[in-house]
Amino acid sequence: MPTSVNDHPTRPGSFRAAPAEQTWERIRPLLPAFGITRVADITGLDEVGLPVHVAYRPTGRTLAVTVGTGLTPVQSRVAATMESIEGWHAENPRLDVAVRAPAADLDLGYDPRRLHLAPRSPLTGRTVLDWIAGRGLLTGRTYLVPYELVYLDFTVASGDAATPNDVLFTPTSSGLATGNTRAEATLHALLELVERDAMTPFAVSGLADRHYVDPDTCDDPSTVAVLAAIRGSSSWVEVVDLTGPTGLPCYGASMWDTSIPMIFGGFGCHVDPGRAVGRALAEAAQSRLVTVGGARDDISGEVYLPADPYAVPPPVVDLPLRPVRPADPAIVTLGQDLEALVQHVAGRVLEHTGAEPFVVDLTHHDIGIPVSRVIAPGLRLADDTALSLRPGAGRD
Repeated sequence: MPTSVNDHPTRPGSFRAAPAEQTWERIRPLLPAFGITRVADITGLDEVGLPVHVAYRPTGRTLAVTVGTGLTPVQSRVAATMESIEGWHAENPRLDVAVRAPAADLDLGYDPRRLHLAPRSPLTGRTVLDWIAGRGLLTGRTYLVPYELVYLDFTVASGDAATPNDVLFTPTSSGLATGNTRAEATLHALLELVERDAMTPFAVSGLADRHYVDPDTCDDPSTVAVLAAIRGSSSWVEVVDLTGPTGLPCYGASMWDTSIPMIFGGFGCHVDPGRAVGRALAEAAQSRLVTVGGARDDISGEVYLPADPYAVPPPVVDLPLRPVRPADPAIVTLGQDLEALVQHVAGRVLEHTGAEPFVVDLTHHDIGIPVSRVIAPGLRLADDTALSLRPGAGRD
């Protein structure tokens, strides 16, 4: 889920190619073309005070309502709108089928069963599929990926009415991102996949098995501001280091307070550890506000069960708090070179999975907003129903 927290292009390590104000002026005239009918500020529905906007796209076949958070209203407005725009592109791809064939007849360069398969998927090397082309992020090599893994339509019914490809693959927007440039979109799509991979083991881990972090050891100004806003609402906050085998910083955050006695979770992955912590905290606050607003398509009905009037804070584990990880010197050296950062992250993924990640370009060139869908065979994608750090934690 996009957030604009920590993403100012003039600050080292922010990794945005243009300020939010410039992006908004670019995309605002295009909203009718995407079916976006309204972008609304819902910040005032909660006491945390971090700016949150929602974008409404009633005809959306993925999500009709998308959400964005930022340190300023324009950042959150852009984040919500850009997520809606990327969904539209995945629903309306202009992709030529390169070949229709079984995987066994193709030189894929990866095992197709390491893609995001449906539970008990019957996919074999002899299953005939439509394949589209992507570009390797390290070598530029052409890779083929099943069309139905890239095209998204969440309105298709499951079960008896499911299409054959829904039986083979689990549709997901993970690895889908838009940006001011192709490199920016690709970087954020790739980091989202790394985040999901790092989260997967923690969806089923015990509280005593986790690595707890002291968020006060983070000196990133924007992350400090997010933490202060959450604590200003008297919320209990917990941060966990989820960094996985890639070594790319990934964190999870949980928040709770007596006014809304539910645990809300958020996650963040970034090449800068401080930024990753800020994203996780902001997403936790956003998750809570989205539940209060009640407009998001994918909110579980369970969150609206009567609250316990005698609720107490969640149990904590008596373990030492670790400091936030130091920044990787290699990232500091790369600075604002987004293409180099994509290669850095892709190289880490390749070392972990043994497969080169690649990107499918979903950009409609007559519209001109870069949209990337990154495929990284071997990275795990937790089910959306399991993406929480604690039992009962919510994620919008």
